[in-house]
Amino acid sequence: MHHGEDTQTLKRRLAEAEEMLHAIRHGEVDAVVVEDRDGSQVYTLHSAEEPYRNLIEQMQEGAVVLSGDGHILYCNMRFAAIVGEPPEKVVGSHAGRFINDSDRGDFDRFLAAGSGTCRSSFIGSGSGAVEAKLSVTTTRSTGGARLNLIVTDLTELLSAKNNHDRAERASRSKDEFLATLAHELRTPISAITSAIDVMASPDASGETAARSHRIIRRQVSHIAHLVDDLLDIERVVAGKVRLRRQPMDLAGNVEHIAATFRSGGGKDRQIDVIAEPVWAECDPVRFDQVLMNLIGNAVKYTPPGGRILVTLRPDAGDAVLTIEDTGVGISARLLPFIFDMFTQADRTLDRAEGGLGIGLTVVRRLVELHGGTVTASSEGEGHGSMFTVRLKQIPAAEQLTGEPVARDRRERPRRVLLIEDSADARDMLRMVLELAGHIVYDAPDGVKGLELVNVVRPDVGIIDIGLPMMDGYEVASRIRKERHGRGMLLLALSGYGSSGDARRSLEHGFDYHIVKPVDHDRLTRLITQGLSAA
Repeated sequence: MHHGEDTQTLKRRLAEAEEMLHAIRHGEVDAVVVEDRDGSQVYTLHSAEEPYRNLIEQMQEGAVVLSGDGHILYCNMRFAAIVGEPPEKVVGSHAGRFINDSDRGDFDRFLAAGSGTCRSSFIGSGSGAVEAKLSVTTTRSTGGARLNLIVTDLTELLSAKNNHDRAERASRSKDEFLATLAHELRTPISAITSAIDVMASPDASGETAARSHRIIRRQVSHIAHLVDDLLDIERVVAGKVRLRRQPMDLAGNVEHIAATFRSGGGKDRQIDVIAEPVWAECDPVRFDQVLMNLIGNAVKYTPPGGRILVTLRPDAGDAVLTIEDTGVGISARLLPFIFDMFTQADRTLDRAEGGLGIGLTVVRRLVELHGGTVTASSEGEGHGSMFTVRLKQIPAAEQLTGEPVARDRRERPRRVLLIEDSADARDMLRMVLELAGHIVYDAPDGVKGLELVNVVRPDVGIIDIGLPMMDGYEVASRIRKERHGRGMLLLALSGYGSSGDARRSLEHGFDYHIVKPVDHDRLTRLITQGLSAA
């Protein structure tokens, strides 16, 4: 090679070296491969670490590098977030500082193994512990062994699993609820069908027919009660119940409802009451509903001969009601869900009492609407149960003195206009009213009914809301415009019984809103006393 060529070669290599140096300085090279007699050697540069460091920092898992004795040499931002401390405070700490004491021994053995996975509870940034999955590997270098720890927060995974479990439990509960509802409906329908067949038999005696009649009445009442429960739970849970709260001494209501059970379904149980005068601001109808459900529940799950103790007392500014029984108790599995919708207890003595298992959901919601709380406790199956209601106590109100104004209770016959499009319902209601001594004029629709108002001059109008051509609301409004209709007592018949339905009836001129099936005793009382009370 000539001297000139040597110079050119050196200049070219120098230029290549300067170009390489420029590239390295500007971060354009991550590694250099050097070939020598021992083979190719790869030398990584500082910039090669950046993408891997960025990857570690943006991981959804916590990443930690530990010394052999468990001290933290490095942690990413995710791990710092899990333990709730800045990275500079975490680095230098011993990893055991972030482990719950109960898991500390297992964690130390896990690190000593140097590889594998385990589950542990970290002391998290919020309240309580963070359940985490841990994975560790060991890297050995000239600087000694390093432990690489990956921490996966299981909170979201466990929450999703719990939600899934709750959804499955709710689905099973709904299936059981629907099966119970079907059973509760089929049983009375079967009894009614059989009773009708007996009454239709030419060999049925008077006593047999009377007994069949009582069965039909009892089973229809049972079906109506089931329907009311279903409608009520929807209204209460949806917050559609409007409370009419007033100052009241709760002791009187407690004594009255308990006495009702003593003479009725609970007469085979010992029902004791210890009620001190305690005042609270409650809706008396809804408070009675809470009492009926809770005492009825105690009666249902307490066998004959058992004891039910109802107490009412003041305590730390609260009115405290407890219903304690010696019945079958509540299992530990069921207790946390006893107030949940569709939860059906598997602790029934038998199916004779019936029911849909939604009464306690109504109780909890009604108590909450009053600003109170209700809790359940039991030592387990066979050890009875206790329900405790706490309401805000208020000072005793001044009680009114004097005798109530006497009502005119004359039961003279009334002239009744009945407007009902169902022929069967119309005929049966007409028979009931006539047997009570009233004079009944009936019509199948509003048009024919309006024609009778000024002709027969009725005292009372009983009007179905769901009439053809002209609904009951319009019929009532038109009756009120008639000369005679202004002083009539108007009763609305409807299959809908919410507070909104009743309010709409009043807005259209009705005096009372009656929900089907009709309570004939209440109907006759309204007819005989309504005019006098008006």
